[in-house]
Amino acid sequence: MKGHKLLYGASVLMVVGFLIHLLIDYQKYKVSFTSAPFWIWICADALLWLIPAAIAVIAGYVAKKKLTKKENRK
Repeated sequence: MKGHKLLYGASVLMVVGFLIHLLIDYQKYKVSFTSAPFWIWICADALLWLIPAAIAVIAGYVAKKKLTKKENRK
């Protein structure tokens, strides 16, 4: 398996993890117990899940570009 495919797969898993975590947080969220609005929870989850997923996509793109350059030289 090529490295860029592994990075793309990891980013997809992180996005799925974000959605699952968001659904679990939504079910546990109670306005009477939590002072922070729910959109703040979404932003915190995005920092934990979506930014690393974006970094993995960018790294996969760079790895794919380097691999295609290397193959074109042969």
